[in-house]
Amino acid sequence: MNYFTPPFPERHKTNPTALQAILSARKDLLSIWSEDSFRFEFMSQQILKQKIFIANDPKIVKDVFVTKHHIYQKKSPQMRRALEPLLGDGLFISDGDTWTSHRHIQTPLFHTGFVQNYSKIMVSTITEVIDEWSDHNINGSIDVLPEMGRLTAEIISRTLFGENLGKEKAASVVKAFANYQSSIKQTPLSSFTDLPNWVDKFSIKSHMALRAAKRIHAVVDEIIDRASERGNQDTLVAHLLAANDGRDSENSLSREQIRNEIIVLFMAGHETTANSLAWCWYLLSQSPDVESKLHAELDEVLGDRLPSFADVAKLTYTRAIFDETIRLYPPVPILSRQASEDDVIRKTSIPKGSMMLVVPWLLHRHKNFWDQPDTFIPERFLPGAEPKPNKFVYLPFSTGPRVCLGKSFGIVESVLSIAMIAQRYRLTLPKGTAVRHECRLTLRPKGSLPMQLEAR
Repeated sequence: MNYFTPPFPERHKTNPTALQAILSARKDLLSIWSEDSFRFEFMSQQILKQKIFIANDPKIVKDVFVTKHHIYQKKSPQMRRALEPLLGDGLFISDGDTWTSHRHIQTPLFHTGFVQNYSKIMVSTITEVIDEWSDHNINGSIDVLPEMGRLTAEIISRTLFGENLGKEKAASVVKAFANYQSSIKQTPLSSFTDLPNWVDKFSIKSHMALRAAKRIHAVVDEIIDRASERGNQDTLVAHLLAANDGRDSENSLSREQIRNEIIVLFMAGHETTANSLAWCWYLLSQSPDVESKLHAELDEVLGDRLPSFADVAKLTYTRAIFDETIRLYPPVPILSRQASEDDVIRKTSIPKGSMMLVVPWLLHRHKNFWDQPDTFIPERFLPGAEPKPNKFVYLPFSTGPRVCLGKSFGIVESVLSIAMIAQRYRLTLPKGTAVRHECRLTLRPKGSLPMQLEAR
């Protein structure tokens, strides 16, 4: 088979200086790495007043995320400052008792039985969206990124919140999340200096981020209001509202906390999945042999019928395509933690307050752990493939106690989406289209991703 190697973001030839790293990171978080970053195992760097360590080896990753989780459980100040205006104390950035309580409330709602029920709504929503493509795309073209965003936003709203967003509102939410990401300060100067936090708030982009956050808050507030009016339903928002009835003070959520958790689920449930699906269609459009194998599997397993939850386990090559896509383009390419106490790793002192980075972008393409690390090879994820990826080298959903709560949900949603769209269409990239990345909070194609729809 011929395998596709996508163009790689430019790398520094040598490790960047502190100033180069700050300036590069403020534009794009993947532009700060040198060629050596894809080989080393552990390193540190001092950026002004901030000490930064990078764990780039499975044994150290296990230490940070599992063995010494109690030391590295706090999200970094940079991540919290970037997301607090949008998420408040939501699960993604909360720590300690708040995180434990909120996680305890939500975990049962993502067990297999719930995801199986959600899958029926996923299938009907995917059908509805791709039917619209047939009805309204006269020229046979779509902009894949916002369309995947609209699809996944509608799925997350209907499955977890019992709410049909509709095309206009879904597009508005997708745009607001994109605007927030493009406007926030991912690496505020106050994080690396003695300057107070308010220095970073007086910028046009900060105000743009706040406007985007308010738009998302308004949509979610409407969802909560309607859920309250409908009363008891078997939806996640109904369960969150039930936790606010005052009977269990230790595991209760305020109205604002419910909104924060819904926004976390919106971000994790639509933003990251939409980006991953967009990257998937790009990779498939450049990989005719892989696409042919996908179609062969779909024809054999499904024929002309729609998939069900039970089919997800049978669609092994479809799943491998998704797994390989999020290896090359991890949804959250940089995971950051802050040391809550002094530590020692490989005889290196880690002072309290230091930032510890685990970088899927580096680990997933590490030259010591992967064969042809920059090439799109779904076969490496097929059952029985050897060597099996180390779970502390491949972590698109993170790992340890803070592993993504919606991991199973996202996998089922993605496999069903790929299968159903590929049953009906081939998506091809117009000749001469340059596909570039953009990385701030998540890793997404930059700008638009226009593709032609061809009926199968």
